[in-house]
Amino acid sequence: MEESQTHSWKDFFKLVLKSRLPWVLYLLTFIAMLLTSTVSLGSPLVLREIMSGNIFDKKIVMLFIGLSVAVALFVSISGFIRVYAVARTNRNIQETIWSKYIRVPIPFFNRNSSLLLISRLTHDPTHISAAVNAFLGVLTSTFQLVGAIIIMWNMDTKLTLVLLPVIPYILIVSFVVGHFTQRAQEGVQKEYSGMTAFFAERLPKIRLIKTFGKEKVEVDHGEIVIEKQYKADFSRAFVDLYAEPLLQSVQALITGLILIYGGYLTTQGALGIGSLIAFYLYSNGIQNNVISYGTFWQTLKAAKGAAHKISEIIDSDSETITREKSIQDIFENSSGDIKLENVSFRYEERDVLTNVAFTIPEGKVTALVGPSGSGKTTILSLIERFYKPNVGQIVFGDTPVEKIHLDEWRNSLAYVSQGSPLLSGTIRDNIIYGSDPLTSDEDIMIAAEKANATAFINEFPEGLDTEVGEMGSKLSGGQRQRIAIARAIMKNPKYLLLDEATSSLDAETSSNVQKGLNQLMKGRTTIVVAHNLSTIQKADQIVIIDDGKVSGVGKHTELVESNDLYRDLVDIQFAKEQSLSW
Repeated sequence: MEESQTHSWKDFFKLVLKSRLPWVLYLLTFIAMLLTSTVSLGSPLVLREIMSGNIFDKKIVMLFIGLSVAVALFVSISGFIRVYAVARTNRNIQETIWSKYIRVPIPFFNRNSSLLLISRLTHDPTHISAAVNAFLGVLTSTFQLVGAIIIMWNMDTKLTLVLLPVIPYILIVSFVVGHFTQRAQEGVQKEYSGMTAFFAERLPKIRLIKTFGKEKVEVDHGEIVIEKQYKADFSRAFVDLYAEPLLQSVQALITGLILIYGGYLTTQGALGIGSLIAFYLYSNGIQNNVISYGTFWQTLKAAKGAAHKISEIIDSDSETITREKSIQDIFENSSGDIKLENVSFRYEERDVLTNVAFTIPEGKVTALVGPSGSGKTTILSLIERFYKPNVGQIVFGDTPVEKIHLDEWRNSLAYVSQGSPLLSGTIRDNIIYGSDPLTSDEDIMIAAEKANATAFINEFPEGLDTEVGEMGSKLSGGQRQRIAIARAIMKNPKYLLLDEATSSLDAETSSNVQKGLNQLMKGRTTIVVAHNLSTIQKADQIVIIDDGKVSGVGKHTELVESNDLYRDLVDIQFAKEQSLSW
């Protein structure tokens, strides 16, 4: 347990050092806060003179007004710089995390939920900036506390000695209150995160809920989640019920001591009324200054936990981009065939591929066929280098793909899948995604025409500027597919990966999408995963994948004769088509 705690503190300081914090801004903030504290310490002394009978002394009155204006000015300046510094800190940490997200391997996202990763990006950095901010506050509070005690000591030693024992009491109260308040707040935050995750999952699936008549069930589930949040909020309120009186007791104790003992000293002539008022004003700051230590400690612990979580992300392995060879050099010196050499792949505890070996010839169409879950899509993921084979290797020409620059390799590929994802934005934004952003509308429409997409694009009043909605929600499935095909055409890849690109579409839409795919496939090395065997009968090569193994390679007519699994799949397809024709 101690090792974990030490590691967490190390993570915190390492993150603070590597996050390019705006130290100059924090230094300016600290200077402005010190100036504010210095001027604030002088104000009660001037007020003491006014209350001692010098109320008509214009110099003293103007000095007091000037100090008040200076305090307001310095508070405003320090506040602005502090907010700016916090914003810069959060931005720098978020940029570090986001750039890491973009470069971590796909398995990282399989292990972590998207909501958790979003929290790491949006919420956790605020703990780091809060800790740095609280540290400046502690330094300023220490300056104010020491300064106030020195001034009070010079004003009246006896009354100061009476007040000093209150400081340990304030520390004890602030740490106890802070401890229980933080625990209660952590409970509130935990339930809030759970409630957010629940609603974030349910709301996009509202159609599913209504289709299966699960409204009552989901209402009940939602009430349970909301009730947990309510109980956590109530627990926090219950803690505050005791915390607030404890904190108020501190100020009451200080005020009582000043009024009782200070009043006694005043009646004895040992302390003037002006000094008593000044004492009272200084004492008002003692509580807040001392409480800042407890607040800082709680903030620092929260920042330590956040830093540990952020460091787990930042310190994780990234994809290696630069490699030994350029893909263009390989094209010039060898063939563009892709070979899987005895590839085996295991995902967690499950064997997905076992000793898979076949060649994808350059410029030809290779189809991967087999039952669902046999490993076809995994082969495409390995080719895209989202995963690494546990055994064996994938070779491009005569070079293992692991030696090829990763960005160059992926830029040579285009992937079109079932339900191809779109990003929110316009049709134009999605078609040129992955291409030159300055591409002309004329070239975009040429790609759209090849994808058989111009008809529906022109039907929209705003044409290419039509908003597609979240994940393309304003478009039909066929429209999304054809935009994805146009996007792949714009990329002009050397290798094309098609994963069930028409399987979820009706016959007419599938036909339109297939026309776009046929345009896209011309002159390209194409790897097709398809359950609809009628779309791949003319493939140059068909590879049968069964339970993670290659059970046959050949053309359609050859496999119908020689491969039992393929023949069964063809018979099932034929029977299905006959049934639909009725």
